[in-house]
Amino acid sequence: MRNSMPRRGLHSMQTRASRKAVASLQTPELYLKLTSLEIERSRRANELEYLMERLNNLQNRIRTIVEEQDELQSRIDVQQRTLPPTIPSSNTVNQSVGFTY
Repeated sequence: MRNSMPRRGLHSMQTRASRKAVASLQTPELYLKLTSLEIERSRRANELEYLMERLNNLQNRIRTIVEEQDELQSRIDVQQRTLPPTIPSSNTVNQSVGFTY
């Protein structure tokens, strides 16, 4: 009769390398992890600084565009107020000769 318990083989053995508990990290490994976190923090801070600079540049450009639009609109308004309204004359209408409608 067969035993219901599976046989233990090489695949079921645990090694020291497979037991990765944070508490078992040695001092050099802790310093390595600390250093890698510091490098990542530094990179993220640089990314944030560049992003804020780009955001400020975009906001300044948007402000400049709005100011230019306002200036152009005011110039258009001044020109429309100073010029008399133009009425198209009948001489400028292109009339075809020989065709009747």
